[in-house]
Order: sequence, then structure tokens, then C-alpha cells
Amino acid sequence: MPHLGPLPTWSFALGVTTSLFSVLNPISAAAIFAGATAGMEVPALRRSAKKAALTAGAAMLVFALVGQFIFSLFGFTALAMRFVGGVLVLYRAISMLYGEDPRERSTADEKAEASRKLPEDFAIIPFGIPLLAGPGTLSTVMGMIAGVTWLEYGVVLLAILANVWVTYLFLRKAPAVFARLGAIGTKVMNKLMGLMLAALAMQFLINGVKALYLEIQQMPPAAVVAPK
Repeated sequence: MPHLGPLPTWSFALGVTTSLFSVLNPISAAAIFAGATAGMEVPALRRSAKKAALTAGAAMLVFALVGQFIFSLFGFTALAMRFVGGVLVLYRAISMLYGEDPRERSTADEKAEASRKLPEDFAIIPFGIPLLAGPGTLSTVMGMIAGVTWLEYGVVLLAILANVWVTYLFLRKAPAVFARLGAIGTKVMNKLMGLMLAALAMQFLINGVKALYLEIQQMPPAAVVAPK
């Protein structure tokens, strides 16, 4: 649970915001969104972009608000989620750095089929979940709220809302963004975001190791039973 503490620093706010932007990766998502919505009328495209961004935002907020309750219900600890989040985010970062982003594996037939559907058919799934708010994104949110103060918790919520708005703008302007960046520009940005995610994942793991060490240090020594 969040606790009282000092005011969050600007570096914390900037780190949380940029990390969420990296894991959401709206640039890569916008490129796929542009292909899937090719030929769609502007009002329908905007509605689809809005639903996709709001779906991702709702998923992140739910995990940020009731994640601790989920932990208590299933007996998880914040420390365990910190390690899990670090591993999952690191896996996602490696796939972005050395492989193809899973979100770029849609074929031309899949894009054509998606473009023929109504916005309601694909804005929520697969664009909102898991295209944007996938396991890596949600585990990142959970890792960010582990052991934070109430003010830092509020900063995380604001960072989620800010990234939802930015993601909506990218999706809304997806055709123009994709035409400006091109295929090479999209891949370059994907690699840079993968590097940032790798650093974030390692920070999660380092913080987890530190917290685990402190817990071990605070554990009372085992009682020694004298032989009879």
C-alpha cells in the first residue's frame, strides 16, 4: 500500500511518464493502426482511436487502483510483482531490440480484414487490449506503484492519464504519423524504446534485490533450541 513520504521529485515524474510512453509504444501502435484503418472515414477513425486509448487507460487504472487488493486476495506481495514486472518488461525489451515487435506481425490480409470491420469490433480488442495495454504494460504499472508514497502514487495516475491522451493523439493522426516516419523511422524508434524498457526492467530487478536484502536483514534471527 502507498505510504506517507517526501514529495516526489521531477526525475521520478519524468521517469514514470517516459517509461509508460515506452512500454505503450504509441508510435509503433499508430503504424499498425494506420494500416488497419486504411480507407476508414475520419469520424469513424477518431471514434476507434478514442476507444482504443480509453480501453488501454482503463486497464492501467484498474491495475493501479485495485492491484494491491488483487495481491491480498491471491497472497501475492509487491516484491514478487516487482520481480515479475522486471522479467516481463525485460523480455519485451529484448524482443524489441533483437527481434520483431509482436505488434508488427499482422499480415496484409489481417489488416485488410480489420479495415472492413466496424470500429467497435477492433478498437477495444485487439488495439486497446493487448496491443497497447498488454502484460508488459500492466506489469510496468504494477511495478511503479509498489512501495511508493501517496504523492508518488498520484503522479503515476497522472502519468497514465497523460499517456492515454498522447496515445489517442498518435492514433488519431496515425496515417500522417506513419507517412512521416516511414518504415525505417518506425523501426528506429522501436529500438530506442526497447533500450529504455531494458533500463527500466533492470531498475525493477535492482530495486527488488535491494528490497529483498532489506527484508532479510530485518528478519529476526532464528531461535536456537538448546539440546536436552
